[in-house]
Amino acid sequence: MQEMIESIRVAVMDGATPEQKAAGAVACRAILAALDAEPGKSITLPGAPPPSPLAGISPDQALDLLIARLSAVAEARQAAATAPPSAKPAPLRIAFVQPPSRPGVATRRKT
Repeated sequence: MQEMIESIRVAVMDGATPEQKAAGAVACRAILAALDAEPGKSITLPGAPPPSPLAGISPDQALDLLIARLSAVAEARQAAATAPPSAKPAPLRIAFVQPPSRPGVATRRKT
């Protein structure tokens, strides 16, 4: 906490560098976020990414979710491997387009 207060003190002094001012602004935001925080809830800083939806689960729950997801992926791959092949993919089709004529350029015609 003392480091943040000191960085704010340095940032407001005459002749503070842009880096010192930026560090002071970050410290001010952090202190403001801490003062506005509700007990039992995480502190969110402005501009910080939101917390992960998995942040509040236990490692056992995370492993159970991971196992369930990997099992679903494995079953889908196994079903795709044993399924009969679907219809043939459509052949590649390329549309030929005549380029626009440019004034002053003679064009050749096949005879």
